[in-house]
Amino acid sequence: MAMTRTNKELLEDWFAGQARTDIAAMQDMLAEDVVWHVPGRNLLSRDYHGKAEVFGFFARARELSGGTVRIEPIEILAGDEHAVALVRVHAEREGRKLDGELQAFTFRIEGGRIAEFWFLVEDRYAVDAFWS
Repeated sequence: MAMTRTNKELLEDWFAGQARTDIAAMQDMLAEDVVWHVPGRNLLSRDYHGKAEVFGFFARARELSGGTVRIEPIEILAGDEHAVALVRVHAEREGRKLDGELQAFTFRIEGGRIAEFWFLVEDRYAVDAFWS
């Protein structure tokens, strides 16, 4: 099936799928050999390879936060091969909060699917403290 949506539309669909926890739709938007880079020094920090590991990352983030992680997209900037989504991240964990932490989610897009992802965060130390 040919993908005709733009890279901006792909990310809009990605965030909509995340918001409704539509795993099937999200899996369809990822390349088979996707790489998900999670920086920092915390319980989630490492590179995740392939769809199974990436969805393992999402499951662990849900588990650690008691299901409170919420991504609020602000703006999506997309080109032919890359896109950046400015977002605010909300989550609660063990009495701590990420309350609108500004992040730039950076994507490499190949063949109409997300092939690689990087988190770029406003306050690396706050994010590490939250997920540690």
